[in-house]
Amino acid sequence: MFTRSFLEHNPGGRVYVLIVDRPDPALDYAAEPFTAVLAESLGIPGFPHYAFRYSILELNTAVKPWFLLYLHRLGGWDRLCYFDPDILITGDLSEIYTALGTGDCVLTPHVTEPIEDGFIPSERDFLLSGIYNLGFLGIAFNERTLPFLDWWHRRLYRECLHAVERGLFVDQRWMDFAPSFLARAVIHRDPGCNVAYWNLMHRELSQREGAWWVDGTPLRFFHFSGFMLRRQELISRYQNRYTLSRRPDIQPLFRTYGELLDAAGHEELERLPYGFGRFSDGTSVPGMARRLLQLLDPDGKRWPDPFDTSRPDSFLTWLQSPDNPRSALPLPRIAFSLWEQRQDLQRAFPAPDRRDRIGFAEWFVSHSVEHQLDELFTRPVAVALHQLHGREWPEIEETYSRTWREISRGTSLEAGRFSADEIAFLGAECGPDLDSRPRIPRLALILLRQRADLKSTFPDLFGADRTDFAIWYVTSGRAEYRLPAAFVRPVLRTLPLRKRVWAVLWWWRHRWRRRTQRTATLQTLSLPETAHCEAPLDAPPSPAGAAGLNVVGWASAPTGVGEACRGTLRALHAAELPAVLWNLGAEAADDPLRGGSQGMPFDTILFHVNADMIPVVSHQLPHALLVSRHRIGYWFWELSHFPLTLANAFGHLDEVWAPTRFCFDAFRAIAPIPVYHVPPCVPRPEAEPADRKAFGVPEGSFLFYSAFDALSIPERKNPDGLLRAFAMAVRNSRRPLHLLLKVNHLDPDSALAHQLARRTAGLPVTLLTGTLSRAEVDGLTAACDAYVSLHRSEGLGLPLIEAMYLERPVIATGYGGVTDFLDESTGWVVRHSLVTLEEARGPYPAGAVWADPDPGHAAELMVQLATASAQDRATRIDAALKKVSSLYAPVAAGARLAQELERIGHLRSSASLNAATA
Repeated sequence: MFTRSFLEHNPGGRVYVLIVDRPDPALDYAAEPFTAVLAESLGIPGFPHYAFRYSILELNTAVKPWFLLYLHRLGGWDRLCYFDPDILITGDLSEIYTALGTGDCVLTPHVTEPIEDGFIPSERDFLLSGIYNLGFLGIAFNERTLPFLDWWHRRLYRECLHAVERGLFVDQRWMDFAPSFLARAVIHRDPGCNVAYWNLMHRELSQREGAWWVDGTPLRFFHFSGFMLRRQELISRYQNRYTLSRRPDIQPLFRTYGELLDAAGHEELERLPYGFGRFSDGTSVPGMARRLLQLLDPDGKRWPDPFDTSRPDSFLTWLQSPDNPRSALPLPRIAFSLWEQRQDLQRAFPAPDRRDRIGFAEWFVSHSVEHQLDELFTRPVAVALHQLHGREWPEIEETYSRTWREISRGTSLEAGRFSADEIAFLGAECGPDLDSRPRIPRLALILLRQRADLKSTFPDLFGADRTDFAIWYVTSGRAEYRLPAAFVRPVLRTLPLRKRVWAVLWWWRHRWRRRTQRTATLQTLSLPETAHCEAPLDAPPSPAGAAGLNVVGWASAPTGVGEACRGTLRALHAAELPAVLWNLGAEAADDPLRGGSQGMPFDTILFHVNADMIPVVSHQLPHALLVSRHRIGYWFWELSHFPLTLANAFGHLDEVWAPTRFCFDAFRAIAPIPVYHVPPCVPRPEAEPADRKAFGVPEGSFLFYSAFDALSIPERKNPDGLLRAFAMAVRNSRRPLHLLLKVNHLDPDSALAHQLARRTAGLPVTLLTGTLSRAEVDGLTAACDAYVSLHRSEGLGLPLIEAMYLERPVIATGYGGVTDFLDESTGWVVRHSLVTLEEARGPYPAGAVWADPDPGHAAELMVQLATASAQDRATRIDAALKKVSSLYAPVAAGARLAQELERIGHLRSSASLNAATA
């Protein structure tokens, strides 16, 4: 209809229509008066992912710059006009095309006068949605507009969102920049162009001799935005200022437009399904699933085609998978996404994963229609709610959790392990129809959820596969899990007679075989009892798309935690493991989502966040991102005693990685979850030695170097002990010595600054307190003759590792995490005793212990090292280089990460955390 009206008033023109849908084979596009272009043919990278992550409004507006650039390349036109399809052309448009001969673009503002009446839309509405209406855009192609279109299409690739609370309204808000970016932008104020509900208060229509006019100006085109064919009285669904009866001047135009729509078969076309509104299996795509994909996997690394349901790791499978399959009431992940998006739900159900679970589940089921949720998501929840009727929630959860743990360990479920009430509950009938036969008890449902082979063998548990599953349960299932008769008899009695007799005979044959050959059991399908719960033999491998790692941390921070995070990313790259970063840097301080531009597409999250910050970071991140993920904390800690005040951090994780054996022992002492020793990645520094003369180091002096941060509990770094040892070494050495001491964040008025000034007075010490780049710090290490650290404790000892990489000898206290790589073969180890902290030092509590290094022994080692020959030092230097390379180099660390991810993949497969509820 738009095309006919355009050609009627602008003969000789050409119309191209972009079809933002899947092609309909029943439609003959060639018979239309326009040239059809499919959105898939525009060359948009990753188009299936692009089409999924945007709503129908967002997608239809996001493709505009791509369409304009496509047509420019196709036909070489120097100017084009874009029109929304709900526009009716009523006049000649040559004036606009003429304006594009000298202008860069033509824009029509929503309003050209103030709005004073308080109705909708108001001036504030246009501040939110955009000053110019993008239902129309004229564009010339020149050296200014082509870079502008490139900028616009890059912005719309990621941020063509209907999110006015974030300052975004699809393509339209971005065009507010056009008059600033384009020197020759034309603001077209012709009252006859782009007349619509938003400017009717300032314009009056009339007819003269069959032509439409606006305030004495010809009507060029009218925009029927928000028009509803069967509710024309409203004018538009987006306004409340007028009704059609109150605007008799526009009634004939609306009547004509409605008749044209009717004649064109509008209602029939409107009923055509939206091709990008369904998964490949026909399941409707809920709107919240699109938002969730933007958050989880914005680059399509895990789900390049989210519509595809043929893969075992499809996005649909992920959405419908339960947050906790061990729970008696598993909720799909999409339910938590909905909870995350609505503050009213967060207020009504503040703890949907605990005490508010039943209430939230009931709300989720009863309000599914308004959120366009397929029964696929809600039916398992409805079934589980039906089963739980009459039971107290804590009691239910405890029974389910204990049963799940027993099965996961491969433990038999023999009589005596459960109370009579528990046997009655687990043996009770479940399912949508309690009168169906044979019975399916709750225990059978738990077994099914955990077993990938059972789910694939009996996909229709409450339908066609009901009897076959019941037979498995009373025969093979009974044998594998040693089920007591109380769990089996109620099912056996409801089997058809012939199948019941067969099952009884099978069981007696099985018992006879066990007596005659006790080793012949059916353990091949059971979960072996191992520490890490390896996958059953018939469990499918972890999908390749799920095998990557989401890394959360301060990747841009100039701290040890930041270095560790960057090291992990290097190791993942070296091992060619897929990974994304959720950066907690300064740019994400006010809005945690800003750091997650790559999303969280993978099932495992590694938090490069120490224990004290784990609760804070976990609460900042959207709950939907954390549901049913395997969460790892990579923690650094400096004492052998891990305080109970930090123990709550374990509750946010599934396991903890310790960078050193020292940390491993500290965490394991109180950890209620698994702890693993996983040495970090420390890449070899690429450093040019600094100019020693620039720091006042005399020629021929043996230069010791040490560094610490004044914000990192100076008493632990023990600069006082270092300076006492150095003073003794200076007195006893035949060779001139010099110490370069780098202190970050030193307040010149602090007690520490005054103490250092007193200690260094009269000594050959250069004290550096300025801020240096990473390369400059590495240059200091490369310039020294030896690195020295008289620390009281270290979680890792990063500067020592870097010194060993640069083949510099190391003198250090033999205590803490450094003992993983420092011994008499790789360095010069300072003797120490252990002392108790009499009072708390920062996070380190009173009563804990740390080392008290011997300054006299340290002085001896300094003198010994300064006077030793290069050959005497070479053996330990070479050994140190080999040691740190084998432990911390990216290739070695990457191999370890691959092993850990493989272990976690087996663990998740065996526990069936991706199981779909029956």
